[in-house]
Amino acid sequence: MSFERHMRPNTGLAERVKSVLASRNLTLHQASQASATFFGRESPYFLPHNLYYDLSHGHFSPSLFQLASFSRVSNYRIRDWLEIFGFDIESIPRFQIQLLAKRTALLDSSLDDPDSSISWLRDVRGGMVSTDIVPLSQLVEWAEKRRLGSLRDLSARNFVYARIGNEDVMAFPELLPGSIVRVNSALTEEALKHITADGSLHLFLIQHVRGLCCCHIRKVGRGRIAMISTRLPYAQMEFRISEEARVVGVVDLEIRSLLRMEPPSVAKALRRRWKPELLAPEPSQLGSLLQRSRLRMGLSFRAAAQMSRELAKLTGDDRYFAAPGSLSDYETLNTPPRHFHKIVTFCAVYHLSLNAIFQALGFSLEDDRHEPIPDLLTDGSAIVERTAEIDRVETSGFVGKLIAQLGGAPFFLRDSLNALSDLPRLSLKDFFWLGGVREGIHPSLSGGILAIVNRQKKKPGDCGSKPLWQQPLYILLRRDGTYLAGCCSRENNSLVVHTYPGGVHKQEQFRNRDAEVIGKIVTVVRRLV
Repeated sequence: MSFERHMRPNTGLAERVKSVLASRNLTLHQASQASATFFGRESPYFLPHNLYYDLSHGHFSPSLFQLASFSRVSNYRIRDWLEIFGFDIESIPRFQIQLLAKRTALLDSSLDDPDSSISWLRDVRGGMVSTDIVPLSQLVEWAEKRRLGSLRDLSARNFVYARIGNEDVMAFPELLPGSIVRVNSALTEEALKHITADGSLHLFLIQHVRGLCCCHIRKVGRGRIAMISTRLPYAQMEFRISEEARVVGVVDLEIRSLLRMEPPSVAKALRRRWKPELLAPEPSQLGSLLQRSRLRMGLSFRAAAQMSRELAKLTGDDRYFAAPGSLSDYETLNTPPRHFHKIVTFCAVYHLSLNAIFQALGFSLEDDRHEPIPDLLTDGSAIVERTAEIDRVETSGFVGKLIAQLGGAPFFLRDSLNALSDLPRLSLKDFFWLGGVREGIHPSLSGGILAIVNRQKKKPGDCGSKPLWQQPLYILLRRDGTYLAGCCSRENNSLVVHTYPGGVHKQEQFRNRDAEVIGKIVTVVRRLV
């Protein structure tokens, strides 16, 4: 997006700000005076009296301090004022997923607004819980929208989510670069009891001074563990638990994108052993927080600036770009950026949580003293009436089974499915239920619950020469109406499907009229525990 486009008149924004203030019986002049009273006219929190003019002519973008001032003066939530000015903070996890990262990092799963509306599911009438592969559209349909807060009991609570980096895939090929994993801290204590000198059954997320890593671990002494990498030449580091490393939790679920299955690389810094350092608390100052996060992500200033350029291209807004010199200044001078766009850039590129940045700057994203701005004023999504009936959620039947299999729904990823599948418009027909299938399944689909299928891609290629983790997978429809999932190829006038009954590789051959390819699997959700 060009600079000229930012400068176009925006009378709609000025009117919306005016309406929000008017809902509190405030004029802009009164809001300006109140900000001067609270913070002083020379303060960065001060709201200029000519704000409407600047907004309508595209000359003004509020700083984070001025957004906080709007929140204080109006007693409305700062997250809603961000929405008024065009910032959807719930998009931050999607940005974190879209930008390719070198190192494993946490996704910000804390930004969902319980007052926002969300499409929900209900069982298809007469439908039965399937024990076979079946399109999700045969089992569920869309119901009325609900408040996200009404689904809180169905969300994946007390979990953290991480995205596996391209250069630290110690669990390869169990996990792949770019995979999203869910980490369950409730399983940690019991799982640690069963670790031996040979290794662990489960994968763990380990935090050390250089960052995060998903891997198997083994005991090397009392209170000491070592990370295991069986396929790639990573350094087999040893740590004292709690002092030099923290076990975040057990990896119990993977969301694997099958779009670009490239082999991982091994960072030079992770090939060599290093002396473990003691874990330190997170910095309280913004500059130190940015520096530590950048180094954990294995980024130079130039590489971080290039990622910010990619973000600017994704959003169509040049204000998300940060030059190498600017990134250096933010760290050394410890000064917050003028525009909120750069805060989003820090979250997306450094995988920082927005709450951590707010805390370092002395703000609070969630403040119970402030009320949500009414939907009509934010020009947001459809209003959902808050009644006991509309908030009642069915948890029986297939929907209940689906949530039980998932162990909770990761609602914060609902806007990231397009990025994970490369499908701009997803429908229930693109989702397939895998939760009842175990026998003969392809190893990459082991524990599979759901698959997203690109129904436009129906021409399987040669997969026999590819390793299992890199083989393209397809959904096929047999002549008898049942479905099959796996790697397949065309040979002469037949369709050859690779199956694994009892873990043994076999080939099943179909004549063209006996089976057809429905589409290519582009994303799979599977349980690991």
